[in-house]
Amino acid sequence: MKLVSDALRLGRFLLSAPFKAVHWASFKVANDVIEWHPLELMAKGSKYALLILNQPIQFTTDTAVMIWNRASIRATVDGGTNIWFKFSEGIENDIGLSNPIPDLVTGDFDSAETRCLKYYQAHGAKVIHTPDQDETDFSKCIRELSTELVARELKVNAVIAVCENTGRLDHILSNLNTLQKARDILGSAPLYLLTHSSISWVLHTGRHRIHVDDRAMDQHCGLIPLGQPAYVTSSGLKWDMDCLKLEFGGLISTSNKFTDQTTVTLETDRPILFTMTLPPWK
Repeated sequence: MKLVSDALRLGRFLLSAPFKAVHWASFKVANDVIEWHPLELMAKGSKYALLILNQPIQFTTDTAVMIWNRASIRATVDGGTNIWFKFSEGIENDIGLSNPIPDLVTGDFDSAETRCLKYYQAHGAKVIHTPDQDETDFSKCIRELSTELVARELKVNAVIAVCENTGRLDHILSNLNTLQKARDILGSAPLYLLTHSSISWVLHTGRHRIHVDDRAMDQHCGLIPLGQPAYVTSSGLKWDMDCLKLEFGGLISTSNKFTDQTTVTLETDRPILFTMTLPPWK
């Protein structure tokens, strides 16, 4: 029966009509293809929300300050509040940190230090206790962020969560789960997971075009199915796929690479994680 089911899915994928165009703010839809520009996410003038999660910040100080300063709205998530407090303490006058106070501080506060919470609250941050244990602090934060964006009538093109993929494996997997369900929470702004060396996001069912530049040549990327097998077709990668079935227990596309082409096209019949090594930011 599994072979029959897979054959039916593959047939639907091959014969499917273009999916309905949905105009999400962080990317453009043209001719039923979603256009992505990951290397321009934090360019000057970009509009994005920034979250600091509970992992050490491994960016250079200059890069971290650039990412913080360019954000339209900023939040720290539980233990990420301590991380940012200690990172930013005393540097605002040295390297141009414009305002170290987050707009939102959220979490169940089992990790955040009381002194950090009190300091930020006293300096204007909105501190929101989210005690629900049925969701992670990361997921609850993007819910609070979504509410805050509506209240401020603020539109952002992306939500970027700074968090290294280190430490406990269950935390890493829960972050991927939040990436997967973020569209149902945030709606018009996709969620990216940003480390000092990579950026990751979800490509939902349909056609995609990812734009890079010569900085990405020979850099690694990966295409990982989320929760269920996915049939994927690609062009522009070192190891392209032609209706290839990606699944755990079978084949997944890790350690793939960009080529000298500046555009990668992809089509998938199920959500997949796309992750890529970061070249230097401009």
